[in-house]
Amino acid sequence: MARLEVLSCSAPVGVTLQLLCMLHTCASFGSWDKTLKVWKLSDLKCLESIKVHDDTINGLVASEGIVYSASADGKIKGWGKEGKNSQGLKGILEGHKEVLINLVIVSEDGKWVYGGGSDGFMMGWEGSMNFESWKLVNETKAHQMVVLRMCQMGEFLCSGSVDRSISIWKREVYSKLSKVGVISGHEGLVKCLQASPSNICGGFLLYSGNLDKSIRVWWVPKNTVNRDDHDTSSMESAVKSSSIMLC
Repeated sequence: MARLEVLSCSAPVGVTLQLLCMLHTCASFGSWDKTLKVWKLSDLKCLESIKVHDDTINGLVASEGIVYSASADGKIKGWGKEGKNSQGLKGILEGHKEVLINLVIVSEDGKWVYGGGSDGFMMGWEGSMNFESWKLVNETKAHQMVVLRMCQMGEFLCSGSVDRSISIWKREVYSKLSKVGVISGHEGLVKCLQASPSNICGGFLLYSGNLDKSIRVWWVPKNTVNRDDHDTSSMESAVKSSSIMLC
């Protein structure tokens, strides 16, 4: 078991606690100072502050009792409760060499973990919650530039990039990801993505935000047919959008 370095719960001056995830009765924060901080929600007491990576923490998500952290050091780490108030390292998922990992998402059943890299690749791991059988099963060149954000809705994954586009992917047999569409419309890099269920024809809503100061809402039908990877159409017949411009 890796030795954990426990630090102060207070954030250094100028350091922002930029990432948040909730797990049971605690809230976990990740920061540019490479630490994971855990607070008890009932009394807002900081339980611990741990240096968990060798570089900036870029992504944080909780699933089935495990907190996953993604970092610019090229690793995704899984953290679980050990004892009453402490977190222990459960496992490490390695990305591409010398490539930053900007995000991490986990499937609802906890069997799939995906990360997005600074080389434009999406990487997928399949395994069990105990980290004993995790293996890299998918490496997909998703964008020509950095992958900044990802989200998922059932068997569909969505990726947003510095190249201003959003790609829609469907998980197929044998862990393959097939591109089913590309959405364009933002004038800057895609900074935020979030999917939400919709009762409209069995599809889902996709919310995207970026540096052009807009939030766009897209409707994605689940019966979207597979498209060629070189088809960069904006899915005009399949995706409807509306834009809310910020004041």
